[in-house]
Amino acid sequence: MKKSVNIIMTTILSIGLLTTAVTAKPQALTDTVNLSYEASRPDEIQIAAETITAESSNLPSASQTVTSSSESTPAKPSSNNVAPRPRSTTSQVSRGQSTGTPTKSVSSSSNSSKASAIISTAKQYIGVKYVWGGTTPSGFDCSGYTQYVFAQQGISLPRVSRDQYARGTAVSYENLKAGDLVFFSLDGDKVIDHVGIFIGNGQFINASSSKGVTIYPMGSYWNSHYIGAKRVL
Repeated sequence: MKKSVNIIMTTILSIGLLTTAVTAKPQALTDTVNLSYEASRPDEIQIAAETITAESSNLPSASQTVTSSSESTPAKPSSNNVAPRPRSTTSQVSRGQSTGTPTKSVSSSSNSSKASAIISTAKQYIGVKYVWGGTTPSGFDCSGYTQYVFAQQGISLPRVSRDQYARGTAVSYENLKAGDLVFFSLDGDKVIDHVGIFIGNGQFINASSSKGVTIYPMGSYWNSHYIGAKRVL
């Protein structure tokens, strides 16, 4: 009987302890919630946020990281920076030679120089007397004078004016250049019997029967007897 009472008492005591534990658990949960709340109060949250912001500000930004990466990586050479290959001048030289332009330019310059030399030589004999049939500086006729002057520059001309007119290339009056031979028919029969050297500015030099070697303008008298001109340079 006493043993049964002890068992009953022990059972009642166990029930009471269980009840106390169950009743105390909500309080423990409440205390836990309160602790969590206190740990997450606004001022502490603000401090935590500031700490995170401060730490994140020390980290490099995405753009800085990209820039740093691009600076550390050597740039690939651009195709635009590649030096152009020198162009060959062979074809250009060939084209210039095939057109003949350089040769023409040199020839024109040479003719101009030779014309200047002829005029300079011709003027050296101004004042030399006229001698019919004369071919030397001691005395010239018109064709002997032109033959001699051109010979000093390596150009051979026939002895008489009519034959000299058969040489060279015909030149119109408007296109006369220094060094051209100009021909006249003083008898008025259109047969060439006089020749001179055009020196430019509407003038020519010749050995005339009245004044010897002299310069005349291509005035009305000479134009009325003018037959034509030839270029032998």
